[in-house]
Amino acid sequence: MSMRKVKVIFNDDGSDKYLFDGKEIKLENVSGTAEEVVAALSSGGFSTECIPLKSSQRGKIDEFINRVASDDAIVFNLCEGAFGKSSFEMHIAALLDLYGVKYTGSGPLTLGLSLDKGLTKDILHSRDIPTPGYCVMNEPPSRLKRGLKFPLIVKPLKEDASLGIDSGAVVNTMKDLKKRVEYIITKFIQPAIVEEYVEGREFNIAVIGNNGSLRALPPSEIEFIDFPEGIPKICCYEAKWVTQSPLYKKTVPSCPANVPESLKDELQAVALKAYGAMGCRDYARVDMRLGEDGNLKVLEVNPNPDISSDAGLARAASAVGLDYAGLIHNIVGSAATRYGVAGFTAKEAG
Repeated sequence: MSMRKVKVIFNDDGSDKYLFDGKEIKLENVSGTAEEVVAALSSGGFSTECIPLKSSQRGKIDEFINRVASDDAIVFNLCEGAFGKSSFEMHIAALLDLYGVKYTGSGPLTLGLSLDKGLTKDILHSRDIPTPGYCVMNEPPSRLKRGLKFPLIVKPLKEDASLGIDSGAVVNTMKDLKKRVEYIITKFIQPAIVEEYVEGREFNIAVIGNNGSLRALPPSEIEFIDFPEGIPKICCYEAKWVTQSPLYKKTVPSCPANVPESLKDELQAVALKAYGAMGCRDYARVDMRLGEDGNLKVLEVNPNPDISSDAGLARAASAVGLDYAGLIHNIVGSAATRYGVAGFTAKEAG
């Protein structure tokens, strides 16, 4: 492999804090993932540089972009937002485009559309990709939208990482629906998306590559083990990120998922279709549920998923014989091929 330079960028907004069991705990941030990506690239012979975008650089973005665009390196884009706002995720990619920087992952339009759950569902629905019934609410409703039925799940319209989703997110009555919508609008200063809650099995499917190299990896299932009575089986914020929580220990990923070949094929086919519909590049994750009626529904398309070594994307890659370093090299290789840049060789999955 030729010596090529890769710059790893990420938004360094500090660690999130979460109040759990009366104590404030600090959660991991993307800086740890950036360190893992740098190590993986270095192990493959790449020259690397890690460049954080700090909250203190607001108003001084030229310092960051001048450092990023100073040479012909490929940028590994791990920015999940900027200056504490996830809505700025798309703007970092747009800035890279404006400066002619070659970077991994999806472009600004895909990142912006995917962050807006309502627009995502509009696109999926228009492309005949199955998704639960939904509506966007700017205020607590006086009546239920025609076609929707309980139970429903209420989420912030434009947040990621399951922010705003807890055990109270699933509602069964108009009273609870009004209360939850008002909570989301007040707490997150944005509309709520209300969608039909699908009781059933939850899967996520990682997709890597682009035209000519596009591949859906083996499905992963989130198994809800001994969930407390009355608690909906959802991968809420606490179950996803708070390691001290009992819910974290009761949501267990299983990859490859134990499913019949026909269901595996269907999950992968739907994931590829959703990936294409949203314009994803290089890698993404598609979350789905299999209802008790046997129908698959796409919940979300995440074009910038967690790519740490213990996250779902790496787990799915491992299931086809691609180790973590190989996955990271593959992503860089996919981006380089997209831009027509020689010298980057992506390790192929088994």
